Amino acid sequence: MKLRIEKWVEETNPFGDSAYELFEESVRCYKIGAYKSAFIMSYLSFKTTIKYRILGCSYGGELVRKNPKFWELEIIKNLDNDDYWEKFVNEIIDASCANKKIKEDIAILHFKNEEQIKTDYNYWKNIRNDCAHAKRQITIDSSTVECFWNYMIDNLSKFYVLGGEEYLLRELKNLYEFFRYPDIIEHEKVTHLIDDVNVIYKKNSKEFFVKLFQKIRKSANGYLVIDSNLNFWKAILESDYNDVKNGLVEVISNDAQYFFNFYNYFPQLLEMSYSLNSKFIIEELSYWLKEYSVYNSGKTFWVILLEILDKHSKHVNIDKIVSKRNIEMLKSFEPDERTLRILNSYYVFKKYILEVSSWFFKTDSESQYDNFSNYSSKDYENIEICFDYLEWDIECIKAINDALCNLKSSMAFRTNYNAIWNGRDFADKCSRIICNNKNKIEKIQDINLTDYSYVWEILSNSINKK
Repeated sequence: MKLRIEKWVEETNPFGDSAYELFEESVRCYKIGAYKSAFIMSYLSFKTTIKYRILGCSYGGELVRKNPKFWELEIIKNLDNDDYWEKFVNEIIDASCANKKIKEDIAILHFKNEEQIKTDYNYWKNIRNDCAHAKRQITIDSSTVECFWNYMIDNLSKFYVLGGEEYLLRELKNLYEFFRYPDIIEHEKVTHLIDDVNVIYKKNSKEFFVKLFQKIRKSANGYLVIDSNLNFWKAILESDYNDVKNGLVEVISNDAQYFFNFYNYFPQLLEMSYSLNSKFIIEELSYWLKEYSVYNSGKTFWVILLEILDKHSKHVNIDKIVSKRNIEMLKSFEPDERTLRILNSYYVFKKYILEVSSWFFKTDSESQYDNFSNYSSKDYENIEICFDYLEWDIECIKAINDALCNLKSSMAFRTNYNAIWNGRDFADKCSRIICNNKNKIEKIQDINLTDYSYVWEILSNSINKK
């Protein structure tokens, strides 16, 4: 049966080859009851990891010091010294935990809680020294080793050049930018870094992802998620750490562009956002849908609208969503029986026709002149689409009939050719709409179509033509 520490190492892969060999030796010693050796080997694997993290730091040379060759001559040289490196790691940590006013150049590790880091580190360092040099009688048993392993699990991710935060930001940014090149970067490293994010940030993960988005936004060309980096984000959104997932979701659900981009790849994002903020649909998403841009996917608009109407209808005020701006999304709508039933049950198409497109029913000469650009544009095409999807009722019949009635009165006084053409064009449009929807109109309950003479006349003529 594997120990907890073994499972953690397997899942997070925190050690390089040298440190991993020391760790394996420590586990073997622990399992046969050689606890002092187990502790010493574990401690060495910990310090060896810190050493190689510093040696392998890709941005260490960027540190500005008085000596331009500081990194090579003072850091790399001392860590490469087999007789001195362990003591030098202690000096680096002591310097990094010192008061800011007296920090030395070698203070290259940054910690959020310097005093606590120093206290805990020195505690285990002293135990190790007592074990190695027998300076005083000390009992090392299984609990000592297990406590150190717990310390390592909780703290190893904090020991990076410029601090765990800076390291994680730089490494994740690098992975994000080169994720499409598996020969350059290791995809699995995302999971290992997220382990560290969880340890360092926990419930403050949102703060981390805000900074990460700021770093990667410039190289994203508008969309953070694309096909080639899908698995980068998947590793985070589907990780085992709720605090990390929630932090990322909070950042995404605070920005419309982020949300719609991520939703296209991770539709579970809507429920995740709602679970974190029960007002998300009311206060954020509804407004975003109202202002939905043609530069986003029109299909996404309808998928989201249908989802919130179907699952969270009590949080949806359709009047605050349906707008002149998003009527353009109709061209991307792919109807089926279920979607039409849901949208008509909330009068979506009816509102697009009678409220958003109320100009269509103003048939006096002056109004038709003012709205000429609408009649000859996509705005009219969108209205005709709405009529085709509409669940017709008496109110819709009355609106068209009244418009045709007013048109007839207006036409009697028109002398301008363009005004006459506008009127006839409207009448033709209405005739086409009514004829195309004849079957649905005839199925309207509790209506006497003869009461709506202009609509009735068009229907009757269509029958006679047949």
